Amino acid sequence: MMLGGGIGREMANWVNNGSASVDLFSFDVSRFHPDNVKDAKWVKDRTHESYAKTYAIVFPHDEALAGRGARRSGFFEELSKHGCVYQARHGMERPGWFDIEGGKDLTPLNYDYYGAYEEGGWRLGDGRADVPANGDHPYLDAIEGELTFGVGDSFDAVGRECKAAREGVAMFDQSYFGNFHLKGKGAGAFIEYLCGSEIKDKEVGSVTYTTLCNEDGGVEADLTVAKLGEDDFYFSAGGQTVTKDIWWVKRAMEKGQWEGVELVDVGDDVSILSVQGPHSRALLEGLIEEEGSLDGDKFEFSTCKKLKLKTGHSVLFLRLTFVGELGFELHVPTEDAGDIYRELWKLGEVYSEKHGVDIVNAGYRAIDSLSAEKNFRHWHADLSNRDTPMEAGIGFTVLPKLKKEGEDAVEFLGRAALQKKRKEGLKRKLVCLTVPRREDGSVVALHGMETIWRNGSCVGLVRSTAFGYTIDKTVAYGYVEADKLGWEKITNKRLGGEEGEAVWEIAGVGGERHASELNLKAPFDPKSERVFQA
Repeated sequence: MMLGGGIGREMANWVNNGSASVDLFSFDVSRFHPDNVKDAKWVKDRTHESYAKTYAIVFPHDEALAGRGARRSGFFEELSKHGCVYQARHGMERPGWFDIEGGKDLTPLNYDYYGAYEEGGWRLGDGRADVPANGDHPYLDAIEGELTFGVGDSFDAVGRECKAAREGVAMFDQSYFGNFHLKGKGAGAFIEYLCGSEIKDKEVGSVTYTTLCNEDGGVEADLTVAKLGEDDFYFSAGGQTVTKDIWWVKRAMEKGQWEGVELVDVGDDVSILSVQGPHSRALLEGLIEEEGSLDGDKFEFSTCKKLKLKTGHSVLFLRLTFVGELGFELHVPTEDAGDIYRELWKLGEVYSEKHGVDIVNAGYRAIDSLSAEKNFRHWHADLSNRDTPMEAGIGFTVLPKLKKEGEDAVEFLGRAALQKKRKEGLKRKLVCLTVPRREDGSVVALHGMETIWRNGSCVGLVRSTAFGYTIDKTVAYGYVEADKLGWEKITNKRLGGEEGEAVWEIAGVGGERHASELNLKAPFDPKSERVFQA
């Protein structure tokens, strides 16, 4: 009711343009997976918990207890044996971090409605039933250790996972990513219209990180596209947004009346194991039938190919990373995931003992840290439908197409708006700030929406944060505004203080000012030498 005017305006934009003019993903029904909203019990349980926690403090790392276990990857059973503390995202159980010392089963128990219906009263179907309260609940104990605005109990465990990714091998279950194909004779032409990057004319086996823009130039999605054949393009999108992403692709297809192209959703049929770290190639070589298949001259970064494993399975490998290391994604049939994981873990135990390096399972809390150190984007955090690729520091996803004019020009969604904004210069820009520990050694915990200050003036807001274990600093990303800086447009030179030393600060809880350092490139490995190593 209070937001009626603004919501009315944005609903009109949504109907007319397919997208609101501001980030309203938190209001979007596509934030739920279709299978979940068809499940009456899932809906009832999540609705109950939402109401029960209406006035609860919203901690940054709290987790839902209702609706758990609805979607699981092919690695779920194996990872549960290794102390996985799961997060629920888009109905999928994805690893948050691993508690390797507790020795308890940390799988979430069935939802008990916070013990409210032990003596009956909960309506189940046509009758009412008692719902006994859970007794010992190790998962809940683990989550309650995170209910703080400071440093949670998992801090050291996540740090261990990050260290292994930088020095040994970390294995990430990324199965909650959404995967779909665009196939058919018209697929290539449609993809050139849909995506900001050039994809159609690349070689089979190429993998491209690209943005999908709306008509205002805002980023509706960022994802990877692997060209598996001249008429077969394999998309891998962030799991939290995949329902929205598929809807966006279908809308563009239908609105443009594109023919000869079919969307095939294979999300739950594929499980993804991302093996990352300086020893990842050496470890995986023990799993692959043909020796030398992963050598740098045979398998370059941002390419893919199918390889035969010694287990007899044929697996699609993508040489990609979201943590800034040498690494490979294994896209395996879900029914084969457990067998492949067990074999790789067995090889890892031998390799670890022989070479004296850590080989660990790792979760998304580690991914958040590692990717922040590498200046990688997270849609709905530091990237949204109101942010253009140039504003978000990923202009490389659209600039090659934008530079083509005249007969060579390639029309794609958002081109006209992006050309206009490019000529005008940046009016807002994402910046990376790092904050060292306090003098007493404590970590400066930030959570987003803190104010950004430059030379004593408030110039923007923080959008995403993480603690960078490798650089031992808190990393914050936020957008600064040209009008608040007093400039006509923003340039890196001016941000860095070409007119004199610039003093950057972030104001946290209670207005405490934290001295910050501006990073015009990634805080860790800015040239990506670790990623591109041969």
